[in-house]
Amino acid sequence: MTSTSVPREVPRRGAGTDHGTAPGTPEAPPPDRRLAVAALVTSAATAALLGFLAARPGVDPFREDGNSLGHALLPGLPLTWLLLAVALFGAATAAVVLATRQQPQRAVVPVAVVEVLAFGLLAQGSGTLSVAGYLVALSVPVLAVWAGVQVFRTHPAWRVPVVLSAAAAVVGVIVAGDAFSTWLGGVAAGFARERWGLLSVLLPLATASAWAGLALVAAWRRGSLRRATAWVTRHRTLFTVVAALGPLPYALVRLTWLTPWPAFAGPAEELTLPVRIQGLSLSSGAWLGIVLTLGLILPWGERLPRWFGRRAGRPVPPAAAIVPGGIVAVMLCGAAVPMIVMMGWTAALYFPAWFWGPALALAVWGYAGHRYGVSSPEPSPPAPAARR
Repeated sequence: MTSTSVPREVPRRGAGTDHGTAPGTPEAPPPDRRLAVAALVTSAATAALLGFLAARPGVDPFREDGNSLGHALLPGLPLTWLLLAVALFGAATAAVVLATRQQPQRAVVPVAVVEVLAFGLLAQGSGTLSVAGYLVALSVPVLAVWAGVQVFRTHPAWRVPVVLSAAAAVVGVIVAGDAFSTWLGGVAAGFARERWGLLSVLLPLATASAWAGLALVAAWRRGSLRRATAWVTRHRTLFTVVAALGPLPYALVRLTWLTPWPAFAGPAEELTLPVRIQGLSLSSGAWLGIVLTLGLILPWGERLPRWFGRRAGRPVPPAAAIVPGGIVAVMLCGAAVPMIVMMGWTAALYFPAWFWGPALALAVWGYAGHRYGVSSPEPSPPAPAARR
């Protein structure tokens, strides 16, 4: 009988390794090595950005009171210097982790806590949600066109509805061409004007996400997350449904901008057509978030659907859902406290990051446990095929 126990359910291809993998089995590069590289790159990039900002005091991405919790606690240049020190410390630690053959798992977690608190909480706020919302909203038309083309190619019965929908969209853009131009011009000008704020949101968010992932993998390798992962995996449907409800209030509120009774937008007569288009765009981004969240428990979240082109029917790489879902969860959790503290419960009710973020984190966690075959708190006994 072999000395190691082999789980009954072998992780899917690309799922990485488990504690029950038999010796001598070829393994993919460890995920903690890849995450350590990501932590090093993002920490170094964040340090470079903060060093540039510290050298130019006139450029302060944390100047707005509602932009970050860190600004409320330590405004101005001192916050930039503090975050710079944390970024350099993270980059140095990640470099040591990569240079050490036997990775110091115990040292990773406390460093990751510092990095996540600094870049996932102090550097995040309402500005993070605004940037993410506009980026997702701008991606919706592109994704809609791509999906329409794929459905047209693979589903002949749907070609007429697809053509009619495309024609209606083109007519709408032509009729309201000036309004669309005004809206897009305003969004582009806002991104150009707030380019440093944009970078100061995205880079710290990527840094916090990389360190959070590295801490989770380190804890998993120490065996302290198996029981919790098994429990989350068993309840992943509930967590996913709750997470999918997170964007719903915001999606509905923005849709009211198309009615005579707009919510959180002032009198209806003051809403111009570009502003109403903005509400529709932001609402579509929220609906996209709902659909993608539900994909964590639906079949197409594990295997690409028929209309997906040449890759139809192939397994979805787990990282394709875990990485973006985890980043969004970190963003929402980090922005929840600043929103409540600086914007009050009114905003927190129609954009409930305080429950949306934790629920999404649990949903992604459960999806990862499901894809990697973690269904019991302890490794299964050896399978008959593993016995000699």
